[in-house]
Amino acid sequence: MKPSLLGTVGSEWTKLRTVRSTWLTLGIALVVSVGLSVLFTFAAASQFDKLSVDQRTNFDAAGTSLVGVNLGLILFAVLGVLVVSAEYASGMMQLTLSVTPRRARVLVAKGAVVMVLSFVSGLVYTAIAFFAGQAVLRGYGVPSAGLGSPGVVRGLLGWGLAVAAFSLIAMSLGILLRSAAGAIATSIGLIFAPVIVSGLLPTWVRHNILAYLPDSAASNLSSAQLDHTSATYLAPGAAFAILAVWVGVLLMTAYSVMKSRDSG
Repeated sequence: MKPSLLGTVGSEWTKLRTVRSTWLTLGIALVVSVGLSVLFTFAAASQFDKLSVDQRTNFDAAGTSLVGVNLGLILFAVLGVLVVSAEYASGMMQLTLSVTPRRARVLVAKGAVVMVLSFVSGLVYTAIAFFAGQAVLRGYGVPSAGLGSPGVVRGLLGWGLAVAAFSLIAMSLGILLRSAAGAIATSIGLIFAPVIVSGLLPTWVRHNILAYLPDSAASNLSSAQLDHTSATYLAPGAAFAILAVWVGVLLMTAYSVMKSRDSG
């Protein structure tokens, strides 16, 4: 008797939670996301009085306290890759597919486990970083934000969705490349390459190409204080749709590859 979808999800959750690397990766992600955010907030708060009047007027209290979360995305990408790369490296994937021959069911189960774990962890880490950062700002007498401030709740939920999306993107790349190093490097490129090259490119390239890459979509989705003048600006609803398209296309591509290449 072949396992049901719920049984396959349970099996994937058991595999994920019993591997030490899962909790090690999540632990490092917590330290990076919260620790670096708090350190950056301390630095920003201590230099607040040296900012220009315009900079102080437009100070992004919420964004300042969440800088480390962007680096934490790397660890969640690693988590997404490890979900599949370890099975390919050990040959366990063939056993998984022999027990559950329906590739779509395996992919949906893995994706569901990764998505829920990443979303919940990302949301919790972001909330901790936010509240800790705002406490630092208040301690220095610097303007701070609360949950009732414009865009804050949407931004926190956006970070949770962005973390889940990049974990699924990384998992898909892990299936496509069957290489942990290659998938992690490609994921990091999708996160940081647009930011690195943005200033070197014409405005029309940033507006028509970079704005539709996963990093730009995630940034617009998770920013409490949106910059409508930015060449890569997208409305949060559009940003969510674009991020969902990236995830959907990569998952469907991964399914197609699993169905043809991993058929033995």
